[in-house]
Amino acid sequence: MYARGWLIADNVFIGIQGRTREARGAVFLWHETEDCVVERNIIVDCDTGIALGNSHKPAEVPVHARRCVVRNNFITRAPENGIVADFTHDCLIAHNTIHDPTNRLGRLIRLVHDNDGLVVANNLLSGPPLRNESSSRMTLRHNLAGDWTSLFVNPATGNLRLRSAPSPGAELIEAVGGVADDMDRQPRGPRPTPGADELVQPD
Repeated sequence: MYARGWLIADNVFIGIQGRTREARGAVFLWHETEDCVVERNIIVDCDTGIALGNSHKPAEVPVHARRCVVRNNFITRAPENGIVADFTHDCLIAHNTIHDPTNRLGRLIRLVHDNDGLVVANNLLSGPPLRNESSSRMTLRHNLAGDWTSLFVNPATGNLRLRSAPSPGAELIEAVGGVADDMDRQPRGPRPTPGADELVQPD
């Protein structure tokens, strides 16, 4: 709660679970969190991967997360939510890869309640498509959904680096501000690869 300017990066989270598999998240930011960045994390078998806010918001809390960035993360098997945005303002969720083809609730990315100014772009969803339960003014673009299991190096262990680009759809991806490189700090081009791993073409 009330985090300011935190960088949560380059961690591995495995098996953070509640009794009913409905726990809040490996990374959980809420109650007026501002200007935090969550990037290059690997999250495997946690109930929720990354949560910007949650549906409980006391009246004295105007927003849970403001100007936060979630980028370049790998999330595998998060049955409650892969990434959830719930009462946020001017946040960015971009270039994450989430693998959970049989997700029980269809929540690889879930948007709930008020999320004015949210941008959700260029995420690679191996499983159900983005689930939008918000009527806020948001930008949602080029979030590719499908069963991409065969494209990943080792999805069972959470290594969601790509063997090849997902198709169709990858050719439409456009660069998004605030995500200049990828999971491995490789630079992204003007037509970047969707998800957290940028495919580097040989010279």
